[in-house]
Amino acid sequence: MRRANARTAVPKSMQNQLARLFGEATKEAKATARSQAEWRKALRRVLAELDRYLDENVTTDEMHRFMLATGLWAASESLKEKDFWPGYVEGITRFALTLLGDYPDHRKQRLHGKRKNHYGLKRFRGLVYAQTPEQKVKTLFATSTFGMPKISTKPIELWREYVAQAQSPSYRKFLQWFRKNYPQDYAAVF
Repeated sequence: MRRANARTAVPKSMQNQLARLFGEATKEAKATARSQAEWRKALRRVLAELDRYLDENVTTDEMHRFMLATGLWAASESLKEKDFWPGYVEGITRFALTLLGDYPDHRKQRLHGKRKNHYGLKRFRGLVYAQTPEQKVKTLFATSTFGMPKISTKPIELWREYVAQAQSPSYRKFLQWFRKNYPQDYAAVF
């Protein structure tokens, strides 16, 4: 049985996640071990950040917004329990699935297999990602950082050359030029 003030190690992946959310110089990111109380405090901060990201980035209907909020609420409520991890994971899972479109309910599913649309979450809405020309150019630049997909060019260098030569450079015009001159690279990324 674990004592209430016992400390557990913070996995490196969680340290990285907290550094991405709060900054690598923060106490949240630097902690290598936490007590249950410290985990609760950090996880509450994560939930507050998720709520802010939700407000800034998701435009949706009132019902969907409520469903998303119930996931964050469930995760928050779990932090009041002694063994909070299962409830926290359930809340975040609910949030993630609802963000994809819907919170599935397979409780009445028959035992002999999944239906054709088992993983479809499009009952009320569908998720579609759209990119502006600027976002597409930044995605091209990111291929160098991520190393995927593999392309034959260095888009940032091509961008610099393009900007130096173009009379009125724009992301849209650069993408048109890139697509014309490097069709295989363009197809690999988009």
